[in-house]
Amino acid sequence: MTLPAPKLSLYGDRAILAAWDTDGFSETVNDAVHRLAAHLRNSAHYIEVIPGYDSLVCVFDLAKRSPAEAKRHIEDCLIRGQSTQEVAAGQMVEIPVNYGGESGPDMETICEAANLTKDEVIALHSGQDYRVCMMGFIPGFTFLSPAPEKLHHPRLATPRAKVQAGSIGIANWQTGIYGLESPGGWQIIGRSPLSIFDANRAPLFLLEAGDRVRFIPQ
Repeated sequence: MTLPAPKLSLYGDRAILAAWDTDGFSETVNDAVHRLAAHLRNSAHYIEVIPGYDSLVCVFDLAKRSPAEAKRHIEDCLIRGQSTQEVAAGQMVEIPVNYGGESGPDMETICEAANLTKDEVIALHSGQDYRVCMMGFIPGFTFLSPAPEKLHHPRLATPRAKVQAGSIGIANWQTGIYGLESPGGWQIIGRSPLSIFDANRAPLFLLEAGDRVRFIPQ
């Protein structure tokens, strides 16, 4: 089945939003997002290309091209099929994780909801590789492809005022990594000693959209 083209719309005065119509997470759509993102980056026509789960923001230089020209370029890429090439695999990054205890204060909640032991939760969560689908809402926050279905669980009813950097969380079907200490409502099942974001390091980010992640229990 051919994937429908995304809807293209102006996003501010110097960006185009490409948004695919999907109901929940779609690996096929996310593949399309990263294929188009890779091609647009390689074209060198854009200041920044920012992938999401089912959308892509393409920021252009308003002094060099108009919004209409940028939109036509993206449309041409889609029509010519240059976004249908195979997605280049990003780097595989192994993330050590201390699961449960002080590092994972919500582990017991997940165990009870899933009717699993701590070891079974750890085995499930660390037993598959994940794609970094997008980055945000704070520097270094890593939104990953879905956790195993048995581990799906709602966010906390009342978010914590402080979640430590490196914390690994679950929110509904999502799993992710906190890049900085911040408030947050995800169910925290572990924490990594690695710094996902470091303002004094080059590169600043340990991970970027399109990379792969493998959790390694410690």
